[in-house]
Amino acid sequence: MKCRPFTAFAALLIAFAAPVAHAKAKTAPALAAPAPKRIISLSPGVTEMLFALGLGGKVVGDTMYCDYPEAAKKITKIGDVRPNYEKIVSLKPDLIVVDEVAEKSAVLRLRQLRQPVFVVHPDSFAAVERSLIVIGDATGRAAQAKAVVAGMESKRRQAASFAKNRPGTHPKVFFVATLRPLWTAGRGTFVDDVVAIAGGENVAHGVQGYAEYSKELLFSNPPSVIFADDQDLSAIRADPALRQLPAVRTGRVAGDGGEMIQRPGPRLADAALYIARVLYGDRR
Repeated sequence: MKCRPFTAFAALLIAFAAPVAHAKAKTAPALAAPAPKRIISLSPGVTEMLFALGLGGKVVGDTMYCDYPEAAKKITKIGDVRPNYEKIVSLKPDLIVVDEVAEKSAVLRLRQLRQPVFVVHPDSFAAVERSLIVIGDATGRAAQAKAVVAGMESKRRQAASFAKNRPGTHPKVFFVATLRPLWTAGRGTFVDDVVAIAGGENVAHGVQGYAEYSKELLFSNPPSVIFADDQDLSAIRADPALRQLPAVRTGRVAGDGGEMIQRPGPRLADAALYIARVLYGDRR
C-alpha cells in the first residue's frame, strides 16, 4: 500500500446531542462547539496525538498502555483492552477520542451511554495525518495539527529517499506482532503502509489485516529483515525453527523502535525513518 499525499479534511462538528463523530466522514462547517476541557483517550496512539497537539493538560483519562510521553503515565487509567465504562463516566469527559480500528466495540457502548465520542480511523500513515487534522479542528488546535503533519511529511519524504537512492532494491520485511502464537500485520494496516514508505516489501502483504501466520508460510517467502517487540528479540533468536531464517542467521532482527512501529500516532513518521535506516543503513 502506498501512502497517499495528505489532503485536508473538512472540519467536523462534535454533535453532543447525538454524541458520535467520525473522522472518516466529511461534514459541512457548522457552529463551532466549545473547545473540550476534559478529554479521554482509549488508545496509546490517540494519547500521543493529543500530546503532540498540546492537549496533554486536558487529558483526564487514558489506558494502562499509554506510556508515551512520560506525562501520560501519570494520567488516571480507565482500563486496558477492556475500558472501565463506570470510571469513564465518572470523569465527566466532554470528549472521548476512540481509535475505531482497535476499539470498535467501545464506540457502540459509549454511544449507548450517551458519551461524547469522537472516532478516528488511523489505519495508514495518511489516515494518522487526517486523524491529527480532525482532532485539531475539533479541539481548537488546527494550527498545531498542521505543523505536526508537516513534520511527519518531512520525515516521510526523508524515509522514502533511502530507497530512491537504491533503485531496484526492496528488502523483504516481516513484522512480528506476537510471537506465540505468531501473528503479523498484513495489507490494510498502518504497519504494512509504513514498511512500504520506508522502501521495504512486507512478505505478509498477501494477508488481510492482523492475522496468524504459519512458520511454513514464513519459510516459503523468507524475509531479509525481521522487526519485533524488543522483548521478543531473544526468543526469536533462540527459537529452533526461526533461527534458520536468513534474517536471523545474518543478525538482521531489529526491535520495534520503542513501540513506534506499533502505534498509529505522530511517531509513525519516526518509525518510517527507523525502518529505512535498518533496511538501507545511514548512507544515502
